[in-house]
Amino acid sequence: MRCSPTPSDDQDRGRVYRRCGCRDDHRHQLGTTCPRLATDPHHGTWAFAVDTPPADGHRRTVRGAGFPDELRASIALQRFNEGLALCVITDPRQRTADYLRDWLDEKELRLKPTAIARYRTYTEQDLIPALGTIP
Repeated sequence: MRCSPTPSDDQDRGRVYRRCGCRDDHRHQLGTTCPRLATDPHHGTWAFAVDTPPADGHRRTVRGAGFPDELRASIALQRFNEGLALCVITDPRQRTADYLRDWLDEKELRLKPTAIARYRTYTEQDLIPALGTIP
């Protein structure tokens, strides 16, 4: 994934919100519209959402959820934004195999063809079979 940092206010990207897993009569999740969220401060968990810069022409929203309080969700959002400012986009759903392939694509521009061929062989034959499914 290619990234070009901009000097804009990347530290202010995203939002923090509270949601729950309650369901209605049709088994649809209520999420942020649950009436108990307004009355019970201990109901639900905290989450954050960030729109990442389009690297391939498509906007992606990265979400992190399951935080016990607003402070921890805010800290996670801030850490994500700090990584975003350094062009490190971490998607919690991304698998190690996808990350390694993206990393190889980035390095291909800077390394000799023989080195990148060797890296690809190690990655595809050794690393991805062993670690590829780990988030």
